[in-house]
Amino acid sequence: MPTVRVDSTILHEIVRVIQTRAQVPERVRLRKREYQISYLDDHRQRIEEALRRHDPDRLNMLFGQLASKVKYHLLRQITPRETLPAQARVARRRTSSRTQQRHARSR
Repeated sequence: MPTVRVDSTILHEIVRVIQTRAQVPERVRLRKREYQISYLDDHRQRIEEALRRHDPDRLNMLFGQLASKVKYHLLRQITPRETLPAQARVARRRTSSRTQQRHARSR
């Protein structure tokens, strides 16, 4: 997928979230991928102010500037191994340390 299309899609998703939820998102999810959004200068505060004032003209102007005021990066995908509950990981560590102790005793 070309970069320009991803940029446009992310910007459209940011605008959609702002319009539906009336809040500025920190992350957006597109095609099973999550992106962290960073807003330059005080653009985020300006958007929030326009939302509070219910000022559609100002909000549209800020949406027009969004491409130059937003940076994003793809968040790391979680592998299935990392999704194990913490208790399972602790239990796994305990069993592996017990087997190591048994091997050490038998030597």
